[in-house]
Amino acid sequence: MIDILIANNNSIVAEGLKTILQSQIRNRVLGVVSSIEELENHSKRYFPNIIVIDYSSSSFGVETIKKIKTIYRDSKILAITPNLPKSTIYKSLQLGVDSYLLDDCDKPEILEAIEDTHSGKQFYCGMVINILSDKNAENSMNCDGISLSEREIEVIKLISDGFTNKEIADSLFLSTHTVNTHRKNIMHKLNIKNTAGIVIYAVKENIITT
Repeated sequence: MIDILIANNNSIVAEGLKTILQSQIRNRVLGVVSSIEELENHSKRYFPNIIVIDYSSSSFGVETIKKIKTIYRDSKILAITPNLPKSTIYKSLQLGVDSYLLDDCDKPEILEAIEDTHSGKQFYCGMVINILSDKNAENSMNCDGISLSEREIEVIKLISDGFTNKEIADSLFLSTHTVNTHRKNIMHKLNIKNTAGIVIYAVKENIITT
């Protein structure tokens, strides 16, 4: 069983998440809390594998992520929030969020995120990856022409070494979904259509040596 605690002060959203999560037979929702105080009060009663939280509300806030990690040391955190600034999302990851979805993600993606997070992998939806890599930012075009994130460069190296998406995911502790999104973004940024093009780029830019 995967024991889940939902932290969300919007009761309608929380009940919707509960219904989605419990549609998978091995998911068990232990309860719903609407504030950090409730999370603290229930820490002796609940021992969740995953805490699903929208930290963007006034009842929580990004700074509470660190506190949650202290209270629930062995729990993973899956954030499901509205579209937030890159700096806020990045800060939440620094403070301890393990996986991240935006709240317009669909049911299969939520369930996949739960499975992968429980197995120790990081799961990011495509929109979160785009935000973190500044794909749509106004200043994304700079003097270098193409801006690749550190994670994208890591993925390029492993692709060039012949690793499959699953092997890359296992190596970087990411979900295959996240790796596949990185691959698509890399190909879009570099304007190439296949793995061979990625390898050629890696050699040309000295990302790998032959």
